[in-house]
Amino acid sequence: MLNKIFSMQMAVLLLFAFAFAIGGATFIENDYGTQSARALVYNAKWFEVLLIFITLNLIYNIFKFKMYKKEKMAQFIFHISFILIIIGAGVTRYVGFEGIMHIREGASSNTMMSDIMLLQVDLKKDDSKSHFEKVLYLSSMNQNSLKENISIADNNINIELLEYLPNVTKQIIKDKNSKDSILELMVSTTNQPGNPIVLEKGKSIDKGSFIISFEEKIITSKPVIYISESSSGKITMNSPYDFQTVLMKDQSKENIGKGENIDFNQKTLYQFDDGMFVLKKIYPNASMKMLSSSIKSTSGLPDMLRIKVSNQDDSKIVEIQGTKATIGDTKELIINGIKVSLTYGSKIIPIPFDIKLVDFELQRYPGSNTPSSYASDVILIDKEQNINKPYRIFMNHILEHRGYRFFQSSYDMDEKGTILSVNHDPGTLPTYIGYFLLALGMFWTLFSTKSRFQQLLRGTRKLQQGALSIFAILIFSLTPSYSSDELNHIDNFSKLVIQDNQGRMKPLDTLTSQVIAKITRKSSFLGMNANQLFLRMMIQPEKYQDKAMIKIGHPKIAKALNMPIDTKYLKFSDFFEKEGNGYILYNEVSNATRKKPAQRDQYDKELIKVDERVNISYMVYTGSLFKIFPKPHDTNNLWLSPIDAIQNLPEKDSKMAQMIIFNYFDAVGKAIDSDNWTQAEKALDIIKQYQNKFGSEVLPTDSQINLEVIYNHLGIFGKLIPLYLIVGLILLILSFIHILKRSFNLKLYTQIVLSIIILGFAVHTIGLGVRWYISGHAPWSNAYESIVYIAWATLLAGFLFMKNSPITLASTAILSGVLLFVAHLNWLDPQITTLMPVLKSYWLMIHVAVITASYGFLGLGALLAFVTFTLYILKTESNQENINKSIKELSKINEMSLIIGLILLTIGNFLGGVWANESWGRYWGWDSKETWAAVTILIYSVVIHLRFIPKLNSIFIYNIASLVAYSSVLMTYFGVNFYLSGLHSYAAGDPLPIPSWVLPSVFVIFAIIILAYLRDKAIKKN
Repeated sequence: MLNKIFSMQMAVLLLFAFAFAIGGATFIENDYGTQSARALVYNAKWFEVLLIFITLNLIYNIFKFKMYKKEKMAQFIFHISFILIIIGAGVTRYVGFEGIMHIREGASSNTMMSDIMLLQVDLKKDDSKSHFEKVLYLSSMNQNSLKENISIADNNINIELLEYLPNVTKQIIKDKNSKDSILELMVSTTNQPGNPIVLEKGKSIDKGSFIISFEEKIITSKPVIYISESSSGKITMNSPYDFQTVLMKDQSKENIGKGENIDFNQKTLYQFDDGMFVLKKIYPNASMKMLSSSIKSTSGLPDMLRIKVSNQDDSKIVEIQGTKATIGDTKELIINGIKVSLTYGSKIIPIPFDIKLVDFELQRYPGSNTPSSYASDVILIDKEQNINKPYRIFMNHILEHRGYRFFQSSYDMDEKGTILSVNHDPGTLPTYIGYFLLALGMFWTLFSTKSRFQQLLRGTRKLQQGALSIFAILIFSLTPSYSSDELNHIDNFSKLVIQDNQGRMKPLDTLTSQVIAKITRKSSFLGMNANQLFLRMMIQPEKYQDKAMIKIGHPKIAKALNMPIDTKYLKFSDFFEKEGNGYILYNEVSNATRKKPAQRDQYDKELIKVDERVNISYMVYTGSLFKIFPKPHDTNNLWLSPIDAIQNLPEKDSKMAQMIIFNYFDAVGKAIDSDNWTQAEKALDIIKQYQNKFGSEVLPTDSQINLEVIYNHLGIFGKLIPLYLIVGLILLILSFIHILKRSFNLKLYTQIVLSIIILGFAVHTIGLGVRWYISGHAPWSNAYESIVYIAWATLLAGFLFMKNSPITLASTAILSGVLLFVAHLNWLDPQITTLMPVLKSYWLMIHVAVITASYGFLGLGALLAFVTFTLYILKTESNQENINKSIKELSKINEMSLIIGLILLTIGNFLGGVWANESWGRYWGWDSKETWAAVTILIYSVVIHLRFIPKLNSIFIYNIASLVAYSSVLMTYFGVNFYLSGLHSYAAGDPLPIPSWVLPSVFVIFAIIILAYLRDKAIKKN
């Protein structure tokens, strides 16, 4: 019986069930909120039982397969590490706690607010007291149950949850028992813009200079506008103001004297000295009720509980609200002489020492509002241990004392207060020990002679032997060197330093290449490079506003502007009415932007892009992107555009900026006509001198500027796309020929292709290094960089296994080319950006490098599986022996690649846990990104262990699994970023539409698998 309960089949099933559960929880959280995900999955009893069952199964199989023996010590270490990690997680869950501490400058705190929601009940009868509290994980998706019996002085108070309403707001409902109306008004005053107001009968609203009352008698010195409702439902108004009414239907006006009773009508504007208002809607027979909001984005809205409190024959129903990280609502009532107090919300937890905030400091990137870092200067005051010591807490730098760890989390908007995350977690030590043993055991398995990896390595057939020569030379085309005075000046102009909106300092060449490519969809236009065109657009805006430069990609846009439908480029002036300044596409663009991304059609998408191009063009013409003037003595190193410098700098500096920019623009204008650029060159030098004088603190070095300009013009990663794809496809075709015809000599071609790919890989590596040097941080901090890095890691995986199969090298080259192609699609931004404060850590380099490198190895496994199915389809009776050998070899290489990928993914994911723990005090928080990384680990663990299940131990099934499993990687990398909410997400609410290539790709993959199965089955029959 135990062999069945704890069999390998059961282990694989449990792993798959665990992956399915946590993956499904991310969608529950996205659609129904964190509370629902925790209630239904993460904190559910069945989930705990599943984890315990998995642990027991693991322990049983450790003994069953005698992993404790010396020759299996590597497997024993990394399997036992999971048990330690689960134990650590259990200690964290049941013993540890966390929350937040809010401190204002000059104040001290010795309490924290828990991050979980509790129901607290306090009872008092005479001198007797009783306290009860319970953590609540509630969900709108199921029937929530809570029944508790609390004793006090020989009495029992019964607490029963009747209803749970998440994210509640007060809403208007039809009420057959109500004879009153509710009014919806739009009110604006001289100090406040218009905002909607719901006014119940018997209530009033104070707008500062006046009060609006709906049948509420008020004693006040302020003017009161009285609204009344008759028994027949007629609404009238009496005002202390003389006012004017404007009928919206025909704009007819009427003057009304103060004190007159008039009908209060809808669709009429009432204007008076202190403001104006409109009756938007009347809700007859209505009342207000707290209901769950239908709005998806409900951050900050409270949850509400309806609770029945009873004792013997006395009972009352109370409604109580609470919000996470707040004390919550408290309701008091008397039941049979027992005082009952209920509180729902976070709990105040005392701390055995004080933290005093001396100063909060926020640093921004130069000239921007983007935070670069923020820190809290605090004093730790522990009277018991006689400690009074200053500390500085900032991102990735914590304060730890007596088991409590304090992390810089957030801050008050006025920058006079700090919000610290507080964590008390005894489970950290066993978890970290587990992480260490995990890494040790997994790496050991790669080199242990008894390990599966080494068995596969020995079993692969070595198709390539001997050293390979490198003789191919790859030549990249550079931007031609210009000899004319103009182009020499343009070269110097391109190296002028500017500041972008995120505070990054960069050469102008980076901005111009991005701007011109955005506007024209080309790197050069009108016979000029990006720098030439950008300069002329600023110097001669009237001339270039009448040149067709703005790319449009939809015939309906041309039609909307009364242009031929085959028009590809339009003038800036085409977008505006000839008389006046009306923007012709205003209504169309407004309608498109109001739609959710998933509901936008191709016309909407292109319309938004064209609108962006028009706006960028306008910014070039006005010079607002040309931020070249450092603001003298500015603490935040703000740089200004010419117009901002002239308007906002002190008079002396303003005149200097005006003179500098006028001289430069005038000199360039004359140089364009005379082709004499001497004065323009001198004027440009004056700008650079000004920058050196007032902005030297943030100026990049000359080597960084020159290298970034070279990097821009080389376009290294874009040029590697055809190289990898072409040579990879050639080698793949030749490899197929070799498999089908063994007499075909593949060795020479392999050496040539390998030499070219090695050179491309070297250039790829140099490109990453250059980007690292330019940006000042590891080049895998955003989507574009990480895909480029994954392409690099994929090729590295190919080099590791290339001696066993030329198909492996060909496959990795093709996959790297495809990845680089994806990186250069329109929806990924290749520009170098600044880092968020939390990413300013050495953990960025370690965690992201390891985990994204794993995607390359797992991708190689998927691609080899696809190639394997292609070989199945090509199989005939005459060539099946050679093809079967190749399939076995590729499958072994596939499994080795998956083993390395799984090791890197697992270690990388837990390194991310260490980073998270050091950054904000939680090594695991069920964020959607980390959860799907765990799903991917579980899925590939299932794939690796399929060989232990007799009915699934076949090469064909293994290849299906390794190919389909890569969908979990795609979900982890792309799906989470764009379709789920979380710390790593770019979705921010509405999901993007599913790309059009997804369904055809799925169809092709399954069609290939079916064809391969049918072909293999037909060959075996014969």
